[in-house]
Amino acid sequence: MLLLAGCASTAGPGTHAGDSYTVKSQRTPFYSYGPAQSSGPDFALTHGARVTMLSYEYGFSHVAVEGTGQSGYVATDDLAPAAPLPAPSPSALLASAHVRHHHGADDSRPPTAEEQSQIPLPEFPESKPPPGAPAFRY
Repeated sequence: MLLLAGCASTAGPGTHAGDSYTVKSQRTPFYSYGPAQSSGPDFALTHGARVTMLSYEYGFSHVAVEGTGQSGYVATDDLAPAAPLPAPSPSALLASAHVRHHHGADDSRPPTAEEQSQIPLPEFPESKPPPGAPAFRY
C-alpha cells in the first residue's frame, strides 16, 4: 500500500508554473487563445523549443515561448521538463566584464553608482515658474 501512495501524481492546475519545458514532439501546434479557436493554430513550435509553464493543465497548458514571451496554449503531452541551462563559465564572465569595461557601457546591466551620478536629471516643465512670475520665497 505504501508503494502505491508514492506513485500518486501531484500534477494539475497551478503546478509547475514558472518551470521551463521543451517541446518533445517534432512539431506541436501553438494556439494564442486556446485549442478551440476557429482559425486553427497560429504556428507550430518545433522539437527542442523552450517554453515557460504559466498554467499546467490536462490536455493543453498555457505557456510562454522563451525568448519572445508570446503566450498561448500547446498540448501538454508534447512537453517535457527542460534540462537546466548551463551556467556560464567563470572565464566567460570575466571576458564579458572585460569587454564592458573596455568597450563602453552595456545596456544589459544596471548603471553603477558613479555612472548614475553622471546622468543629468530631467527638467519637468511644471517645476519651473511661468515667465514673469515672482521668485519663490519661504
